[in-house]
Amino acid sequence: MVMPFSELQNDPRKPVYHELTFFQQFFMFFRLLARSATTTATFRSRLSLIDLPVKQRISTKVIDDVRGIMRKVPQPVVVVTTSKPEDPNYRRGITVASFTSVCLNPEPLVSFCVRVPSRASQLLHSSGSMVVNMLSHEQVQQSTAFSSPDADQFKDVPFFDDPITGLPVLMGTVGAMHCEVFKVVQLGDHEMWIIKVLKVEEGVGGEHGLREESKPLLYYDRGYRSVGDQVFMKAFTENDGTLNTTKWTHRAHLRMAWNYIRELGPDAAGPVIKQTIQSHFKKDTRKSQAYNETITSFYIALVSAAVRSFKDYENDFFALVERYPELLDPKTIETYYSPERLHTKKAKHEFVEPDLRPLPKKL
Repeated sequence: MVMPFSELQNDPRKPVYHELTFFQQFFMFFRLLARSATTTATFRSRLSLIDLPVKQRISTKVIDDVRGIMRKVPQPVVVVTTSKPEDPNYRRGITVASFTSVCLNPEPLVSFCVRVPSRASQLLHSSGSMVVNMLSHEQVQQSTAFSSPDADQFKDVPFFDDPITGLPVLMGTVGAMHCEVFKVVQLGDHEMWIIKVLKVEEGVGGEHGLREESKPLLYYDRGYRSVGDQVFMKAFTENDGTLNTTKWTHRAHLRMAWNYIRELGPDAAGPVIKQTIQSHFKKDTRKSQAYNETITSFYIALVSAAVRSFKDYENDFFALVERYPELLDPKTIETYYSPERLHTKKAKHEFVEPDLRPLPKKL
C-alpha cells in the first residue's frame, strides 16, 4: 500500500533530518558517501581477484569446445584463386573451409577466412580480385594441392584464365564466383575477407559431363572420417577413376595412412596401408617409383608417433602436418637412415632398422 505524501510527513518511522543542523546533515552525508565508495572498491577488488582466473579458464575451455563442435559442422570446400595484376602467370590458390554467404541485398556478399601471415594473403591484398571455386566431390586432389604452399600448385590441375579478368578458374567445379574485395577484417591470427560477387558461373568446365560433378565436396569430422576424408579414401582405394594415380603426392599418401591409423590403430593399419600403396604403384603408369618396404614402414611409424603426440587434434589432418612439418619433408628419413643402409636391395624388399637414430615413439 502506498502512503499518501501528507501522512508520510507525519510518519514516526521516517528519519527526522529536518531536526538536524546543516553541519550534522553534511557530516552524515559524507559518511554515507565514504562508506559507499569503500564498499564499491572492495567489491571490485574481490571481483577482479576471483573473476580473472575464471575468465582465463573459461576462455581456454571455450576455445577447445568451439574447435570440437565446429568439426561436426559440414563445410563446403572451396579454393580461392587469384593472380598478380602485373603478372597473370603468377597464380596462387588456397583451400578454405570457412566459406559462407553474408547477404544478397543491397549487393551479394560472401566471405572466407585466411590465416596470416601467408603468401595467399599478400597476393589477395595486391590483387583485390579473386575467383571462389566451389569444388565438386570428385576434386579431392585440388583440395589437397591448394592446401599446400608448394610453388607449382596448378600443375596437373585443369584450369583456364578468364578472358576478361585474367584470373585462374578451376575446371570441373560445382561453380565459380568472380569477386572483388569489399572489406577485410583482422581477427586474431586470421583475416576475414568479405567480397562482392560480380559474376557466377555454374558447373565450370565439367571434365566428364556427369551429374555427379554437381555434388559439392564437404569437410565434416564424424569421428573416424569426415565426409571429405571419406571421399578422399574412396578415390584413393577404389580406383574409381576419380583421380589419376600419377597425381598422388607424398602428402596424399600421408593422409591415407593417417586415416587408417586413426580407424584401425597403428598395428592393424600397417598391413592395410602397405597393401594400398603397393596397389597404387602397380597402377602408376610412369613407373618412375617403386614400392619400398623400409620407406613405407618408416612413414607409418612417423605418422603414428605424430598421432600419439597430438591427441587433442587427432581428427584434423591439416593441423597435424602444420604442427609436425617434418611429416611433409621427404628428407626427414635421411636423419634416421644413412644412404648406404636405405638404398639397398634388402631395404627395398623388407624392413631394416635405422642406423642413425631409432624410430620415434612420439614427436
